[in-house]
Amino acid sequence: MDFLSRRSIRKYTSQNIEKEKLDEILKVALTAPTGRNLKPFELILIKEKNALNKLSLSKSIGSAMLKEANAAIIVLGNPEISNTWNEDASIVSFSIQLKAFELELGSCWINVKDRKTSDNTESEEYIKNNFNIPSHLKIVSIISLGYPNEHKPPHDDKDMDFSKIHLEKY
Repeated sequence: MDFLSRRSIRKYTSQNIEKEKLDEILKVALTAPTGRNLKPFELILIKEKNALNKLSLSKSIGSAMLKEANAAIIVLGNPEISNTWNEDASIVSFSIQLKAFELELGSCWINVKDRKTSDNTESEEYIKNNFNIPSHLKIVSIISLGYPNEHKPPHDDKDMDFSKIHLEKY
């Protein structure tokens, strides 16, 4: 698998994602590595169009693609379980994206931290209220999923800033 070909996909076809593929993605998420294997995360799978449309309004910019998505996964962190909840849930989020890529699905990480809806409501508050999320959980990401309706070229060397790599010391 050529991981340089993995790109954020924001346009999707109307083809539904097969249950088997969603199950595979969720299994990978549930087995993602976490600090001390404490698993301080929860997942909400969203498949219904009305719910995806509602979720698409969670940010003033950057969540509209959820209207076209076939599914989304809200990744939550639980600070009551571990102080590495954010890092662990971020690993879960990217594990979802890598498995989706392997299954030839498109995905996009949607950040809600410090974001607001178009009516200036905190994005996290909007999502928690609309999806019955307990107050102690934190939203780390929303991962949109679907069959790609756009093609982006693989990354190549010109896309990479090799000055960010340091050998042995900064």
